[in-house]
Amino acid sequence: MGAVKPSETFVGLTGTMKTKVITFWVGLLLSGFSATAQYWVVKGTVLDSAENLPLPSATVVLTKMADSTKRAFSTTELGEFRITGVTNGQYELSISFVGFKSFRKKLDIKDASADVGQVILALDTKSLNDVTVEALAERVRQNGDTTEFNAAAFKVNPDATAETLLEKLPGVVIQNGQVQAQGETVRRVLVDGREFFGDDPNAALRNLPAEIIERIQVYDQASDQAQFTGFMDGETSKTLNIITRASMRNGEFGNVYAGAGTNNTYNAGGSINLFREKSRTTILGHVNNINIQNFSTSDLLGITAGGGRRGAMGARGGGGRGGAGGGFSGGFGGDAGGFGGGGGASNFLVGQQGGISETKALGINYSYQDKGPLKFSGSYFFNQSDNQSDESVFRQFTLPQNEGQVYTENSYSPSRNINHRFSGELEYTINPKNSLIIRPRITLQDNSGSGIVDGATYMGTNLLNTAYTENTSILEALSFNNNLLYRHSFEKRGRTFSINLNTGLNESTGDSYLISENIFYGRNPNTVELNQFGDQDTKGFNMTANATYTEPLTDKTQLLVSYRYGYQFNDSKRESFDYEEATGQYSNLNMPLSNTFENDYITHQSTVGYNVRGQKANLTLRGTYQWALLDNDQTFPIQDNVDRKFGNFIPSVVYRYRFENGRSLNINYRASTDAPSVSQLQSVINNTDPLNISAGNPQLDQSYQHSATIRYNKVDMSSNRTFFTLLSGSFSNNQISTSSYVAGGDGATVDGIRLEPGARYSKPVNLDGYWNLRSFLSYGVPLGFIKSNLNFTGTLAYSQSPELINNQLNYAKTPTAGLGLVLSSNISEKVDFTISSNSSFSWVENSLQSQANVNYFNQSTRLRLNWIFGDGLVYRTTLSHTANSGLSDGFNQNFVLWNMEVGKKMLQQKAEVKLAVFDLLKQNQNIRRNVTGSYIEDNQTQILTQYFMVSFIYNIRSFGTGNAIPDDRMERFQQMRERFGRGGNGG
Repeated sequence: MGAVKPSETFVGLTGTMKTKVITFWVGLLLSGFSATAQYWVVKGTVLDSAENLPLPSATVVLTKMADSTKRAFSTTELGEFRITGVTNGQYELSISFVGFKSFRKKLDIKDASADVGQVILALDTKSLNDVTVEALAERVRQNGDTTEFNAAAFKVNPDATAETLLEKLPGVVIQNGQVQAQGETVRRVLVDGREFFGDDPNAALRNLPAEIIERIQVYDQASDQAQFTGFMDGETSKTLNIITRASMRNGEFGNVYAGAGTNNTYNAGGSINLFREKSRTTILGHVNNINIQNFSTSDLLGITAGGGRRGAMGARGGGGRGGAGGGFSGGFGGDAGGFGGGGGASNFLVGQQGGISETKALGINYSYQDKGPLKFSGSYFFNQSDNQSDESVFRQFTLPQNEGQVYTENSYSPSRNINHRFSGELEYTINPKNSLIIRPRITLQDNSGSGIVDGATYMGTNLLNTAYTENTSILEALSFNNNLLYRHSFEKRGRTFSINLNTGLNESTGDSYLISENIFYGRNPNTVELNQFGDQDTKGFNMTANATYTEPLTDKTQLLVSYRYGYQFNDSKRESFDYEEATGQYSNLNMPLSNTFENDYITHQSTVGYNVRGQKANLTLRGTYQWALLDNDQTFPIQDNVDRKFGNFIPSVVYRYRFENGRSLNINYRASTDAPSVSQLQSVINNTDPLNISAGNPQLDQSYQHSATIRYNKVDMSSNRTFFTLLSGSFSNNQISTSSYVAGGDGATVDGIRLEPGARYSKPVNLDGYWNLRSFLSYGVPLGFIKSNLNFTGTLAYSQSPELINNQLNYAKTPTAGLGLVLSSNISEKVDFTISSNSSFSWVENSLQSQANVNYFNQSTRLRLNWIFGDGLVYRTTLSHTANSGLSDGFNQNFVLWNMEVGKKMLQQKAEVKLAVFDLLKQNQNIRRNVTGSYIEDNQTQILTQYFMVSFIYNIRSFGTGNAIPDDRMERFQQMRERFGRGGNGG
């Protein structure tokens, strides 16, 4: 069902009615606490059959047959395991240990805990030598939907981090700080199933030593509510769970380091991890000026680009949807982005910031968990980033009326961003039938910066215009979000009730100054000078409340009924003042650049779901009807009101099937809607760059999209070959796209705005016809003859994006093909190398005009070698080659980046002194391409160049044994562990 025509109107709820609705839901939530979920325990002890010794670090997996959800654990040093929080239902318990036969047992949990007692694993029938070979070869197994990697089968140096280990895993790719597993971006990283620094993977991957890792699990984690009810809603997040070695879960580990180098470079920091049986504490920090940026996007780029600097001036489209409060990323009415609301940017989409950054950062993480009803984890981050960025731009216009027109630009943008971020999780089991989970998150940000831009537009050899702009800004933001989930289970198995309440509060303020001089040539030469002050105050609130009830129909079927209410409010005030020579003050209010705007978005969703499950398959069907009201009120400079109401049917289908022998199939389809942000709706004009003027559009409708994903995984545990493939696609009606107009040599007037020659005007609009397809495959195989692992990856993608260019509809069609190869050593812990190659070829075809069609090729090859030899001598080198073709003259890259280190181990291998050189050949570059239907743009940004640095590193390692094993059995236990655990080469 489509959206109601824009001409239809709806009278919104009054303020009193809104208050009553909110009060009703808060009351309903609180009243639910008087109800009473049954939680049980599965425990036991794993022993070997030969000498009746405990098997520590054995893999214990409990699979719920109803929905195939899995929980994985490792046995303690005494071979014990204890799985808490188990609800009624049928389960399969599987226990495995390298060199022993696996154990499987069906469990029917019904109103009681289960003690399986002593589980004795029998040795494999092969000879001990054969058992050793099998143990070394076993590197991966597929447990239902979970892929589990044995860290012992991937050799790295003793000082390696989890990130280095992760690079060797089949199907895992790390590029530009982003972690992808099986073709999807990783959204969460857990350590032993616990939160570790919230949702920031870099803190875990770069600060956990590889030596403490026993296994790494990759799976799709459903929401807490979906896990509880068993009804999958398709909203999953790709998750890595790092399982540590049982012997290293009680102790202290970390490092401290300091280095100084040429060109006044420095790098210092450290981390300490205090792991105890019930609690874990991690403290880490660093200071440097060599672009080491450990933490997430919200720390580094929470206020995108600052007031009016180049990141905001381009106005390259409608931007993404932020949270409440929308986005304020630039000067007087900047683009939609991430001021406080996040701008839709994920913490995991982290790349190096452009330019050169000096960073000061501190992080603290604490978690507590015992056998009682309370579990807690929390983290705090402080980050200060001072960035210096020089950038050059070359833009070729491709429209017929702009044939031969080019734009060149040089800019300098220093900035400082300060960020405080707190996140926490509290899980409280009120009683066996009731539990509560609370997840708060608070972010405070301050940003100050300036930007100087010097640009010119040419038509052939004729100068059309010149632009000189100076911007300064001071911006502040506060963001608070909280998720509360209450869960209740009834006596009847499968009958549940849960309430999920999400609330968010955002507030941002900013002051900006703009001075610019733009000279336009041609028939009517003109000079436009601006001297303005602008301020913005944006406030936002959002809340969603979701009540879900499930009822078992038969032993294999279940019914779901759910109701969801959503409310989002935004209040934005923007004012711009021109400088008056007579008074010497910014006192002349510029009406076209000022605006006061309120936006309400209310949704009601009613859902009915049906779930049927079997031993191997699970099917979930959900149908939702959504009614939505979008109410926009402008009170200044003129009174205006625009209402939109929408009615949509939103279906979803989730199907999962587990084949024999480590194969699984997942099919996921869902529809969804997306409302425009307050920045996209606000009609205020952004003139911070007179060559790139933008405005919002209060006539925007919500978009409606369909998304589907098919995943197939196959793991051959006998040969250790892996195969992962993914096919995903999406289609959208009313996609929020961009309408742009580029003026020719005579200029133009659009929406009442005068465009000088060569200037561009853009605003967001709704367009149909957006869709994309993407496929990914990964194939991994061990090469025993060279004791290495070989992984292939391939991607094929095709997208079509609509846009209006000078009032004509254009479809940008982009096919992309990529091929990757990784050869990683498994020789020993003293010789570690990785060779990788990635190639991608892209075409861009435009339906409106062939002049904008381009194709370009990128090839990157990388060699990493770590070698420990002699008496503690260390040699490390990373050699990267990058080649591009198809870019503009002078922008095609073909360079080698060579980094090298030599070091000496000392103090019983705990410390190291090293000499490092960055960019040995002085060839480092940073160039990127941006293609639209009206121009092709190449950017080159200042980047770090050669320096030498001397550093000292000291590693902290002190691990306890946990519960002690009797002395007379310890020696035999260690011998078994060496034989069947980490020994050998994994080839």
